Amino acid sequence: MKPLFPTILTLLASPVLAENTGMIVACQQLGADYAWYLDHPDEDIDTTALNFADLFTSDGSWQVSNMELQMETHTGAKEIMAGYKQGRDQFRFMHLITNHRVNPTSETTGTGTSYVEFYIHPIGADMTHDFGVTGVAEYRDTYEFKDGICRLTSREGVPRFISLENKIHDPIPE
Repeated sequence: MKPLFPTILTLLASPVLAENTGMIVACQQLGADYAWYLDHPDEDIDTTALNFADLFTSDGSWQVSNMELQMETHTGAKEIMAGYKQGRDQFRFMHLITNHRVNPTSETTGTGTSYVEFYIHPIGADMTHDFGVTGVAEYRDTYEFKDGICRLTSREGVPRFISLENKIHDPIPE
């Protein structure tokens, strides 16, 4: 039986894999940045919305559920910024993104999926709220990889499990 270790080293030394590894790492970092901006808006919401929109290509699209749980598509920076700002004055968000899989389709493009567990609840002085949304969704992505930077050309959030009957305790009200 041949040892597996030399085979792994050969694969890691492959220029094709090295090229794809850069794309994969950049696109996975993009997923982490996406969640960060959703959950940590700056005091200047316009700046955060602009940074969030910059995760997409100039003609990129973002399809997600709005606060009424209806699917909306936002295309281009202005629409993505507007979609990002929806509900920010009334709700706090937390997103946990996992199982991020990136599949390069060329040297400059790729597809991917990830799962997101999310929590949404009203902002307020009362630390216990009768309304909250928790759920799990799947993100279906297409990417552009250029100059070492990965951007979303599209992200579709497909809801899988949603709960609307939560009582959420918020130990750190905004």
